Amino acid sequence: MRRTAALLLAVPAFLAAQAPLPDDGRLDAAWFGPAAELQASKTLGFQWLKTGLYLHHRSLRLKAWEPAVWLLGKRATKDQLLLGRLEDTLVPELARGLQKGLKGALPVSLAEGDLVLVGRVVDAVGEESGSMSAGPSFLSLDLKLVDGDSGELLGAFHTTLRGLGPDSLAIKYAQWCENLGRLLAPLAKPLPVTAVVPSGPVKPVSPLAAAPAFDLEGALRRIEGLKRDGLLTEAECQVLRQKAAERSK
Repeated sequence: MRRTAALLLAVPAFLAAQAPLPDDGRLDAAWFGPAAELQASKTLGFQWLKTGLYLHHRSLRLKAWEPAVWLLGKRATKDQLLLGRLEDTLVPELARGLQKGLKGALPVSLAEGDLVLVGRVVDAVGEESGSMSAGPSFLSLDLKLVDGDSGELLGAFHTTLRGLGPDSLAIKYAQWCENLGRLLAPLAKPLPVTAVVPSGPVKPVSPLAAAPAFDLEGALRRIEGLKRDGLLTEAECQVLRQKAAERSK
């Protein structure tokens, strides 16, 4: 009886040990902190945004990345050479991709900003040297968005990019950075202005001076489009749908 009970107690621990790790062990949740509950994303790999995040009148500063870590153990020389070819371009390409995806919704700078975006590489796999054609290459990275004053975590992102050699990875990385900008852009747009009617006699208002009504259907279409592109999870969509419904009242 005691042996059977011991075996039953051991089963959950055994199953937990056999459960696959996120991104095959390349996703280290401890680096982001307990607030981040990263979910799989079609275009960004894994993502999390603080509920109710609003970025209007904010500015984004890109810090130099932290030193690379090798979460799966130190890689071979070919892998370190791949990282060496790419690492000096990661921050500049991030700035370019974000600006392209944001379309001016949020200022991006390498020197100033009250939002801070910091990243690191957590794994890299280069092509075999001496091969006749480019082999599969991988680059895994983390990014977190924090408040520059309080240090509060506002967003967390992780991905593993796959390509055929460093040039292919560079193209995939540029597209990933643009997709990140597209995700953040709606959060930086101003909220619709709510008119306040003063007490006393009501004065007629010219139709040309009236503020346009909030386009609920258009807002819902944009939210669904971001979800369809994999830039928002269902939970994040629910929050945005609720906010849109409240603004339309």
